[in-house]
Order: sequence, then C-alpha cells, then structure tokens
Amino acid sequence: MSHNSTTEPSQWVPCNTGGLSDIVERHPQLAPTIAAPTAACPLCSIETIVRISDLQNFPAPTAPTGMEPNGWAIIGLAANFWTGASTHISEGLLLGQPAQVMFTPISYHWNFGDGNTATSPTGGASWEALGLAEFTTTDTSHKYTAKGTYSIVLTIEYHADYSFGDQGWRPVDGTITMPSAPFTVIAANESTVLVAEDCLTNPHGPGC
Repeated sequence: MSHNSTTEPSQWVPCNTGGLSDIVERHPQLAPTIAAPTAACPLCSIETIVRISDLQNFPAPTAPTGMEPNGWAIIGLAANFWTGASTHISEGLLLGQPAQVMFTPISYHWNFGDGNTATSPTGGASWEALGLAEFTTTDTSHKYTAKGTYSIVLTIEYHADYSFGDQGWRPVDGTITMPSAPFTVIAANESTVLVAEDCLTNPHGPGC
C-alpha cells in the first residue's frame, strides 16, 4: 500500500477557543492527555494560525524501531516489525513567542526493502507483548518470498498541537513526516536461519 502525506488537510482548522474540546472534536482518537502550560502569554492571540512551515525550531522526533526474530526472516513466514514512537513535547520559540509543540504519531508507513510497503494505524509491538506465538501475522508484519538482505525504512506521520502560555493546545495546520534510520533484515530458508548457528555461537540469532 502506498502512502501520501497531506501537508494541509482541510479538516484541520484553527480553533477559536483554544480549549481541549476543539482538539477532541477534530481528533477523537488522539485527544492530548498532557496538560498545556498555564503561564500567561499577553502577546499571544487565539486567532493565530500556525502551520507546519512555522515549526523550524521544533524538529519532529525520530523513533526507535525493532523487528523479530532478531534481524532475520524466514521465507514464507511473518517477520514482525514495530516502533517505539510516542507523543513528544518540545519547547522553544514559535512565531517569536515561547511555546510548546506536541507531536503525536498518527500513521506508520513501512518500506520492507523488497518492493513492498504497508501503512499501519499503530506502531505495532512484539509478539510477546501482543500475546501471540512467534511468526504470527500482525498488522505490522511482512513475509519475504526470496532470499536476500533488505533495508527497512519506517516513515512516521505526525500531527502537531501547539500552546502559547495559558491558551491551551490547538492544532497546527498540516502534518509532518519523519523517516527512521534504516535497518537491515536477512531473509533465508528455515533450515538456514534455524540450524546454521546455535544460540551459543550467535546469541542474537532467531529464537535466542
């Protein structure tokens, strides 16, 4: 599945009240759970429109990634991928005024390196955390069909909210995408992956 980033989604418009209720209405699944700062900002206006292009002082976070089994994949069986992306708050100057910007991941685009991609609404989790057996298909898993070494890249789309002083969180107009650092997966036949090295020889091998 391909994924196209939207820079100025029409359904996200500046709030007029500055309250949390406006954000909940626009993003019911992403209601901020972190309190906005309460210090007064006499030079700030609730009519201000903030766009992604205004966030030069607030780079989106990079997220850690992982997969199992431990950098290997068995051809024809699910390899499971996930990320530790979470809500992140930065402080700095926004339009010349002290502010906080909160980045919330909303979509995850996986490039598995073999010509296949997928987009998931969550960052996934390990089989153990999901209560699943090894090689179970998940929302963020992938099955390789040919031997090889593949470079995986995750690109996360973030929605941003900002806050000037005591005016509460309000949505930034647009979204931002941030790629992860690429990592490598080796796909091989089951006999190669499970028998070639035991856990004493390679403690990071699959199943160890």
